[in-house]
Amino acid sequence: MILQIALGSFYSRGDERRLFQGLGEITAIRSVKGVGRDLLIDVSIASLNKEAMRELVALLWRYEIPLAPLRAFAEKKKFEWLNDSQGYWYSAMFKEGSNRRQV
Repeated sequence: MILQIALGSFYSRGDERRLFQGLGEITAIRSVKGVGRDLLIDVSIASLNKEAMRELVALLWRYEIPLAPLRAFAEKKKFEWLNDSQGYWYSAMFKEGSNRRQV
């Protein structure tokens, strides 16, 4: 599955490097390609488990990257936990126009 994710700004080259390093540490991610201000992330659904999904959600959250592209995973039985309205990610993933933290 290819995810297209809009990027915000980075605060330094090291900041950007750490995002890509984090993505590279998620074994279910086959490749990451920058296209303009977007990232194309090729994810192996068969290899993506709960722990890896949690890492992906947390990484995108930390960098304030919109979570809405991850909605498609919530339709799959093994990721139905993403539909938990108490999860910190829920509003950013499911509420239209919301990609910011709501604390």
